[in-house]
Amino acid sequence: MSSVQSKDPVQSKKFQFRKGPAPIADVFKSVVKTSNDSITFTISPTDVAYVNTLRRVMLTEVETIGFRSDILENGSTSDVLMKKNSTPMSNEMLAHRVGLLPIHVSNPLDWKSDMFTFELNVSNTGVDPIDVEAGDITIMQIREGEEPVKIPSTQLFHPDPISQRTPLLAVLKGRVGNQEPESCHFTAKATIGIGRENARFIPVSQCSYKYTLDTDPERRLEYFNNWLVTHKKIDPAELSEERKKELQREFGTMEVARCFLVNEQNEPYSFDFVVESVGPLSPNYIVARAIQVIQEKVTKYASVDVGDLPENVKVFPADARMKGFDFLFEGEDHTLGNLLQAWIDANHMDSGEATFVGYKVPHPLKDEMVLRIGVESGTEDDARKVLMKAARGISQMFKGWGENWATASGSAISQSVGSAFRARRAV
Repeated sequence: MSSVQSKDPVQSKKFQFRKGPAPIADVFKSVVKTSNDSITFTISPTDVAYVNTLRRVMLTEVETIGFRSDILENGSTSDVLMKKNSTPMSNEMLAHRVGLLPIHVSNPLDWKSDMFTFELNVSNTGVDPIDVEAGDITIMQIREGEEPVKIPSTQLFHPDPISQRTPLLAVLKGRVGNQEPESCHFTAKATIGIGRENARFIPVSQCSYKYTLDTDPERRLEYFNNWLVTHKKIDPAELSEERKKELQREFGTMEVARCFLVNEQNEPYSFDFVVESVGPLSPNYIVARAIQVIQEKVTKYASVDVGDLPENVKVFPADARMKGFDFLFEGEDHTLGNLLQAWIDANHMDSGEATFVGYKVPHPLKDEMVLRIGVESGTEDDARKVLMKAARGISQMFKGWGENWATASGSAISQSVGSAFRARRAV
């Protein structure tokens, strides 16, 4: 996400926090539930890199439940087994539609793929076409030592609040003469996934932020006058009242968004967030879980200063004239790279612990990220210490964010659930 920042000399009321750890307490403000599936809130004061990390993790790393319908080497689909399909759609296309069904599970971390079985078996023996919907799927709950129990399909596939219908999967045409009736028969299992793997697992339909506008009338007037001079080439003193009103309306439609709150480095420090869930998970849960995921992500690297590196990390001397080292992270991308870069730049450069920090994703199709840390001593131990301190500092900051979110939003994610999920992933 990028925004254009004004280079206008006019400044808002200054806010200094850039150097040193970003403030933790009370960063979440004005949490408002705009509907059952959406919330708005403000994050302030903090750095844009940390806010963007939260946004990216909500989009790509918060777990949801879905049907994997990826095409395998043998031509079949992974978690959707087509037994009969005489619709105009190919098996792959129909499986893809099934894979996009939102499955309403309030806590995905407790989900086990063998808890439920899903089967759809519909034939149209009539002359009129019929719709095949998610509500036609038969769901059986499996309990150890007991007979499978059928549960209402609407428990996991919620109907639309207006039409009261579940998502459409296919249309079966009416039977003509002795023609074999059109049929659709498949079985499926639902598993945990994240948006990085496939868009079907993304829990939000909207997750975005904008810079908080500066509502100071004096600054807006100064910005407006500066805009007239620099962009419109107009002297404000020569404007007629009617023309001035026209330009004010033009300014208010788009340009006013450039007049946002900035700190002493002329960087934004306050951000207005909108989070809208696709349905299965509440927005409050999505934010809370995203914060927890960030903590888990960086905590893995909180002890890199001693012993062996984590299995997904390799270190090499930097291929440059500078004294430094490249840390290759497998299974990571821009999310972690930009987060570590921003933290080290803000907290370890002025002290001299690091002389350089930067990251890159070498290839868009390779799931890896390279972080380069320059150290004056030229020793790997010092580079590791910088990475360790960054990981611990970020973890501590987001721990504070999680506690603040629990208070500000009135919701908290169970630590025991998170611990259980981490243990299951380790297995």
